[in-house]
Amino acid sequence: MHTEEALTLIGRPFPDSAIDAGRTFTQANSQMEQDEVFQKFLADNNLADQRASLVVFGPENFMYWYGVCVPRGQVTKPAGLMSFDLPKAEVASVASTQTMAFFSLPLNQVIPEFLEKAAEMGAKIYQNLGDSDTPYVLQRLNQAEKKLTQTVYLQVSE
Repeated sequence: MHTEEALTLIGRPFPDSAIDAGRTFTQANSQMEQDEVFQKFLADNNLADQRASLVVFGPENFMYWYGVCVPRGQVTKPAGLMSFDLPKAEVASVASTQTMAFFSLPLNQVIPEFLEKAAEMGAKIYQNLGDSDTPYVLQRLNQAEKKLTQTVYLQVSE
């Protein structure tokens, strides 16, 4: 476990109803990858190798975000994209080698596997993350390094 500084995800949210029959957000991700505003934003900010997805859990449902993660306050969000601020917090993270194909894997497979690893590391994971004060699972990919970092937020730290 460690402290993660405050971050901002810049991209777009998709409701849980946008999930496809394979339990993925492949179509939403593809829509973002084809978005000219998003691609220009990535190029203008030297973020072409970075991608992120964020799942914000609620008691009954969740919201899926796709875009890039940046340190809070360091990059200006362009018109046409949205942002989600993540707090400075105690987190549990697991790193692995992955490619963009990771974002096409079923969430109901990827997230439980990661949460199990985080629990094995000693993280206290809510049965329903939507009941947590920090209901966030963040997945960041550095394509140049093929490094995926999965993070579950445990407790806000100020």
